[in-house]
Amino acid sequence: MDTLNDVQERDLALDALDAERADVPEALRSIRAEREALEARLETVRGERDALRAKVREADVELQALRDRTKAAQEAALRAESSKEAAQFQNQEMQFATRAQELEEDTLPSMEALEATEATLQGLEAEHAELVPEHDRLEAEERERLAEIDAREGDLRETRATLAEAVPAALLKQYEQVRKARRGIGLVQLVDGRRCGGCNMQLPLHVVQKVKKNAGVVRCPSCGRILWSKTDAAA
Repeated sequence: MDTLNDVQERDLALDALDAERADVPEALRSIRAEREALEARLETVRGERDALRAKVREADVELQALRDRTKAAQEAALRAESSKEAAQFQNQEMQFATRAQELEEDTLPSMEALEATEATLQGLEAEHAELVPEHDRLEAEERERLAEIDAREGDLRETRATLAEAVPAALLKQYEQVRKARRGIGLVQLVDGRRCGGCNMQLPLHVVQKVKKNAGVVRCPSCGRILWSKTDAAA
């Protein structure tokens, strides 16, 4: 049981390392969330900018076409062979010019929105550029922290494996099953010579006697953990 207890000590130390590994520093968790939110915002604003650019570009293409048609109508009016034909081209010219003016007025809000969006985007990109180096520094520190934990884990697992070889296979298997079912504690000592060190239940006298005599594997009738006598440990 001494050796099994040594195995459990390593198992508990490994559990502690798992908890330590999962305990990401607050500064890193915070900056990860901040960067994630910032990059999501950047993606949204870039999408808005691209949509506005496309809208303004489409309007520019239509506006240029209207200007070309206006100019063509002007030239056609000058070449007209009759006043009636000239009036028709002049009417077209006026329609194209009117539509062009309306389009310019309709496009102005989009151009203003595009300008504002690009300014917002520049601010977000500057914020992102400032955030990234600090995030990278903290991530590098985290990799170092995890590497150190991995090194300790490797040593513990090696020692644990060596100790486990000295424990009878049936006992080790039973211990591992109990440990899995009982929150990581498979082996417990008697407390005050009568109580289970796992669930604190007052044990029957015959159970206590079997534990103290080291009469095979004895489990707590309440929690099922393997019982180990302090007297046996001292011996």
